Amino acid sequence: MSLFLILGVGKTVQASGITKGLKATIDQVIGVVTDPQLKNDRPTRRAKMKDLIFPKFNFLEMGKRSLGNKHWKAISPEERKAFIELFGKLLENSYANKLESYSDEKINYIDEIVKGRYAMVKTEVVRKNGTVNVDYKLIESPNEWRVYDIVVEGVSLIKNYRSQFGKIIHNDSFNTLMEKLNTKVKKLEVGEEAEDETSKDKNDKL
Repeated sequence: MSLFLILGVGKTVQASGITKGLKATIDQVIGVVTDPQLKNDRPTRRAKMKDLIFPKFNFLEMGKRSLGNKHWKAISPEERKAFIELFGKLLENSYANKLESYSDEKINYIDEIVKGRYAMVKTEVVRKNGTVNVDYKLIESPNEWRVYDIVVEGVSLIKNYRSQFGKIIHNDSFNTLMEKLNTKVKKLEVGEEAEDETSKDKNDKL
């Protein structure tokens, strides 16, 4: 499943600062993507997009959940740090690639559910060919609420990654996973979205 941040403008449910904060980030990113002055300046556009995306996502939480408790405990502190850094780059660049294909989709914010330190902002993305349900899961951080998972039509981004990562580690090793992540990030950084052709097993593809 490809990682993407849904864009657009539409109805907003009466909600707290959680939904408003998420919507504000999306609106700002739309401004960057649609800025005519940045149309042919990919490096500057990417830098601005990442500056907006990075603070809104809890990459540590996303990385730990994607790797899974068993594999997280099995690696050293140094390996954890390296993994989170690389995984963060994967998410950042995946988002940036998807955002740059913005084509006037509209997003309606339809519900917000808060349970302690956790929240979910439920949205629907309206396209010409139909509607897609997208739920953003957030966790409360010291300064704001940050996204730690995105569920598209019932499919969790984090569970998807955990399945892929687990298979790669089981069939090969953690080092192999890091090599594949590094390869994928390099492709994304130059705007490529092709699947990792180095994968030995189609079920292990990133």
